[in-house]
Amino acid sequence: MKNGKYGVVAGACVVAVLLAGCETTNSFPYKASTENVIAIQQNLQAKKVSVADIQLAPGVDESPLCRLNGPVKVAPGKTIPQYVKEAFEEELFMAQAYDVKGPAIQGRIEELSFSSVSPANWTIRMFVKSPSSPGYEVSVKYPFDTSWTAMSACKNVADAFGPAVQSLLKQAVTNPQFSALAGK
Repeated sequence: MKNGKYGVVAGACVVAVLLAGCETTNSFPYKASTENVIAIQQNLQAKKVSVADIQLAPGVDESPLCRLNGPVKVAPGKTIPQYVKEAFEEELFMAQAYDVKGPAIQGRIEELSFSSVSPANWTIRMFVKSPSSPGYEVSVKYPFDTSWTAMSACKNVADAFGPAVQSLLKQAVTNPQFSALAGK
């Protein structure tokens, strides 16, 4: 009888360890937004810009953990600033407004967080500027569906990052000060 109890306890421990293991969650590759591309074309009116490296403000966590499930990785092999920079470049390129020699838009992510419980959302705040403009701040609180289980909820967090960045970039390119980033 004693051995039977120890077997059940040992089995329960093994199951608990397996369920508590870390799992990295990756998002989908970024896809440019037609709405953002049109806004860029309308606001820059044939001016061209480039994108400098996007920075993280001090204290902003680049690898946030999701429900003890492990870190949320926005793209395999890329950091969050790289992902945002490449997303911005893709939007500008699709709008035919990207020139590697153009004025460089600089960005600094001031806030980056998410909630994987209802109401689930990504909160991203970024300051943008260029040599031609002192810049401005944009922010988004992007809602998404969540799930009761950690694995599904964390997958939803990762999957919602691309659309959250699209929404953030929409705030940047539709801002009345956006054209000033490209200079005169």
